[in-house]
Amino acid sequence: MYKDFVPNRSITVYEAIEEYFDEKEATEYLSSSSVYNRRYELKRFHRFCAKNNISNPENIHKNTVISYLKSLQVNRASKLHIIYVLKGFFDFLVDEELVLDNIADSIKKPKNYQPKTDFLNYAELEKLYQTEAKYAQRKAIDRNLLLFSLFTDICLRVSEVIQLQMNDVRIETKEIWIVRKRNKVEKIPLNEDIIAKFLNWYEIRKEYKGSEQDWVFLSSHGKQLKRRQVYYIVSKALERAGIVKRKQGPHLLRHSGASLKAKAGENIVMIQYLLGHENMNTTRRYLHFDWKDLQDMVERSPQIKKEEEKSEIK
Repeated sequence: MYKDFVPNRSITVYEAIEEYFDEKEATEYLSSSSVYNRRYELKRFHRFCAKNNISNPENIHKNTVISYLKSLQVNRASKLHIIYVLKGFFDFLVDEELVLDNIADSIKKPKNYQPKTDFLNYAELEKLYQTEAKYAQRKAIDRNLLLFSLFTDICLRVSEVIQLQMNDVRIETKEIWIVRKRNKVEKIPLNEDIIAKFLNWYEIRKEYKGSEQDWVFLSSHGKQLKRRQVYYIVSKALERAGIVKRKQGPHLLRHSGASLKAKAGENIVMIQYLLGHENMNTTRRYLHFDWKDLQDMVERSPQIKKEEEKSEIK
């Protein structure tokens, strides 16, 4: 990168990427899904470097990264994500004294205006549950309704739900133990409705092939329910209910549950705990209001000026 800079050791870009992930996996700094996504992006970047005869990290220049970003046919949000992935990788290279500076950090980030996120209101959620209870296959009804409740009532992530094992659900103490990001274990209380749904599912689960397995949620083939299968279950249920939003997956239900809790005036710190967010700014994305709420708030504003005018008249 610089004429006078000498890297701490000789290593290829590919080897540096592998060492980067070895460190992150050893320290459990990244979740398995984050590792998968970042590995895909960095391998794509490695192919670009190899195509341009760049074999060592110290030979990567700022213009290399800019040319790489220009070569990608992706939207602004994806480009911003890629820059952050590269920034994390170059942080590692700097720490290892393989490069002098984090060149990805100096690249101007594209402005990305997030579209307003959809969420379901109570009427839409009720319609979703009723439609699923009416039209889903008999063996899948109780499983699917329980899935929906875990997303909307206690705002779990898909990864947290599909990793649930039988002993994680403590019916007797009305709580559930979940594995968060970075393998942090936390417990969440259960209400009577969710407990009833668990018990209903456990009864029908006995009919599933592979019911002796420890996974709480099984597919129709008797195997652990996968992420893509959960996405299909939720999107199909929304389609049957005639509900069309910008995003149709389980995150819509999780987002809806958190948004409705915030709208009802629930404690934002407790909502943050349910969502498993470490940063409150992440939780703020789940705070919404509609036009009627804004009108009502303005109507409730105290009439200070008018009161002052009355006192002057007296």
